[in-house]
Amino acid sequence: MKANQKLRELRDDKTGYAKAVGGLVALLITIIVGILVYWQISGGITLSSDTANTSRDNVNTTATTVFQLLPIIAIVVVGMILIGLVVKFGK
Repeated sequence: MKANQKLRELRDDKTGYAKAVGGLVALLITIIVGILVYWQISGGITLSSDTANTSRDNVNTTATTVFQLLPIIAIVVVGMILIGLVVKFGK
């Protein structure tokens, strides 16, 4: 019930889309900064055992895959906002 009420309030608010876009921009900036920090730190990590080094390499491989998918997620979210705006014009 509270989620529906909040959704209704956001939909009826004239600045609702501006808030959504602002939140999206903040999220994307946070993701970019997180990626940059991760890659700066991950290069300097030295581990003493071969098992730990293998785990670190696996994490770096997985992180590379995830980081390549993040722009696609951002494009989908922006598309959802644009579709929401277009639907709103029809009402």
